[in-house]
Amino acid sequence: MKFKYYIMFAVLFIIATAIYIYSLNSGSYTLSASHQGESLNLPIAIWVAIIVLVFFVISLIFFLGEWIRGLLTKYYNNRDFEKIIHQIIEQNTRKNPPKETYKNHHFDLLSKILARFDLKANLNSQNSTYSKIDKLFEAYKQIDKGIEQDIKKYDLSEDNEFFIKNTQNKISKDTKFALDVLKGTLSTDLKKYAFIAIVQNSSDKEIQKALELSRSFLDKEMLRELFVAYSQNRATFEIDNITKLCKSVQYAEINYLRLAKESKPFLSPDMWLKIFGKLANNDEKAEKAYLYALIDLEMIEQAKERLSTHNKDDFLIINAYLELKKMGRNYPVNLFFGIQ
Repeated sequence: MKFKYYIMFAVLFIIATAIYIYSLNSGSYTLSASHQGESLNLPIAIWVAIIVLVFFVISLIFFLGEWIRGLLTKYYNNRDFEKIIHQIIEQNTRKNPPKETYKNHHFDLLSKILARFDLKANLNSQNSTYSKIDKLFEAYKQIDKGIEQDIKKYDLSEDNEFFIKNTQNKISKDTKFALDVLKGTLSTDLKKYAFIAIVQNSSDKEIQKALELSRSFLDKEMLRELFVAYSQNRATFEIDNITKLCKSVQYAEINYLRLAKESKPFLSPDMWLKIFGKLANNDEKAEKAYLYALIDLEMIEQAKERLSTHNKDDFLIINAYLELKKMGRNYPVNLFFGIQ
């Protein structure tokens, strides 16, 4: 029952009660205050109406108290709910659930239960109709599509997958930002991503800057991209510098072989041989890659001459290939060098 209807009913009930009592007994009753010598004489019906009115006022106070308590309960429940939402977002964006106090025991229990889980966003899920969550998911969806988003307000941790993806999106579109990443304190993986993006999409000047900023964590994959840029004339290096870089990242024999195969389409035969000859002279691990280049270019006599400087047991499989070729047996050269 709405409160205004209760008041209307109470007023009508008091009036009706007074009229009914008055019809039964029209007499009066005197209430005297002996210590003051005063008295109050009213009809009995009025006294009954006053008593009922007092009861009504007391009930109003009771209902008002319950109403206030209900408002406070609703307020605290809403606050607890917001804290739970904040915890869910924090556990997803930072994996660091905040320590909160709750008025509602059930929300407190739910918070402790959620804290035991890693929460991962499911981008294929339906909208929750709760704006804070749905706005976060919309940002995630845009990031997943490769569209950079302003996510500063969410304060994502650096190991959050969407922070990483969003940073990669920006790196791919902004060379200056990619260089800033190399200068900054972000993870090594993001710095490597920035380096590769610069090498693949930027000019020689930016590539040289990126290399200077990345020497401390240069690895095989990064050097491979650098070599591709060099072979495509997008970056300039002295061959001696290339050999030093290969040794600095501890290129193994298979790495040199793969580099030889992948760079062949981009280099002239003379440059191809020159580079891998230099690499072989500076690092014995590149010897097999140089032999691969010689044999692939059908420079059989030069390959045999090079092999003669080694022990017979050093490259048995390559010698076997040359013997088979001499006998007129042709096989894919890659098969004998162990590269696909």
